[in-house]
Amino acid sequence: MKIELISVGSELVCGQVRDLNAPLVASKLTELGFNVVNHTIANDNSEELKFSLKSILERADLIIITGGLGPTKDDITRETVADFCNVTLVSDEESINHIENLTGNIHDQKYVNCLKQARVPEGSTVIHNRTGTAQGFLINASQANIICLPGVHTEMVQMLEDWVIPYILRESGESKKRYTRVINTFGMSESILDEKIQRIIKADKYLSYSTLVSNGVVSIRTTLCNTDKINADSILDKIEEEICRELGAFVFSRHEESLENIISKIFKENAITLAVAESCTGGLVSNLLTNVQGSSVFFLGGIVSYSNKVKENLLNVSGKLIREFGVISSEVAKAMAYGARERIQADIGLAVTGIAGPTGIEGGIDQKRPVGLVYVATAINDDLECKEYRFFGSRLEIKKRAANAALNTLRLSLSGKVAKRCKY
Repeated sequence: MKIELISVGSELVCGQVRDLNAPLVASKLTELGFNVVNHTIANDNSEELKFSLKSILERADLIIITGGLGPTKDDITRETVADFCNVTLVSDEESINHIENLTGNIHDQKYVNCLKQARVPEGSTVIHNRTGTAQGFLINASQANIICLPGVHTEMVQMLEDWVIPYILRESGESKKRYTRVINTFGMSESILDEKIQRIIKADKYLSYSTLVSNGVVSIRTTLCNTDKINADSILDKIEEEICRELGAFVFSRHEESLENIISKIFKENAITLAVAESCTGGLVSNLLTNVQGSSVFFLGGIVSYSNKVKENLLNVSGKLIREFGVISSEVAKAMAYGARERIQADIGLAVTGIAGPTGIEGGIDQKRPVGLVYVATAINDDLECKEYRFFGSRLEIKKRAANAALNTLRLSLSGKVAKRCKY
């Protein structure tokens, strides 16, 4: 089955909004063994969408459209698809009842506007939206079927999982199951990592791998198809072992877990607590840690010490130390980590300070520091350790990479001290 995707929305075409739907749909279907051959982004323009549909119908068995099913004038997907298939729009009674229950007041203008979303092409199969008002549908267009789903990501995901994927599996009658493993690493560049992986994985039509970089984390996705689960597990286990042996401490997860989840496991298993002091990351490290459910067990708190005054007053960092070494220094980073641990009374302190850019710091010794220079320090037992990093990219990219670097530095510092028995 050849599947093509269309994302509808002028905001996607001009880059105002990033499309979350198509990558997810493509990933889910590819893992099930289906052939996603193309992705088109279309404006909120009926004629342009019809043109895309006409060309795609010549080569696809199934078209999945996301977006353009809302209640406003520029939501043109349902009208365009109905016109393309030479049918009229009709109201679906179950969808009307659902919208009425969600909006609450049938006399409210919101309810009247939303009724547009209960209309579907005549003869189509309604794909009910349990959490929103935009109803999806499936319609046959001679050579191929067209599935339309709302653009709201959470609603699209629910309908994809509940209805679309089961439908595709039923209709295809077969699915070449793909078995996938993901290894997450930090600290090694994608190019060097790829060279090492090439010596381990001999890719062919059934075995493949890919790498993905996100905020300094390099993920290795290995995929095997055309075999049974027992054989796949045996082959992928061997590949995983070889990769982990080759990359060593650069690997932080073999189960698609994030750095913050790994940190959470280490702290919980060892019954220890953490305090964080942040400067250039502005609270991102604390944000990542508190995204993990149950983080309150180990994460006691954080101090965003963006100014020197706060570093001195809340973290007890010596003003003399700042003047002598600069705020962007290993000495100050260590003092911040120690200060956070003592002030918050945690077992371990973690600190990060650096220059996120796009310009450097004016005045003083820090004026000579380059953009992207980051120091991460840990205070564990009687040890104060610091790691220097050099990042590039935009201000936000540097902040995100620095936050992940802080967590990874903490992971590595713990591995030789209090976390020897942790399995990650």
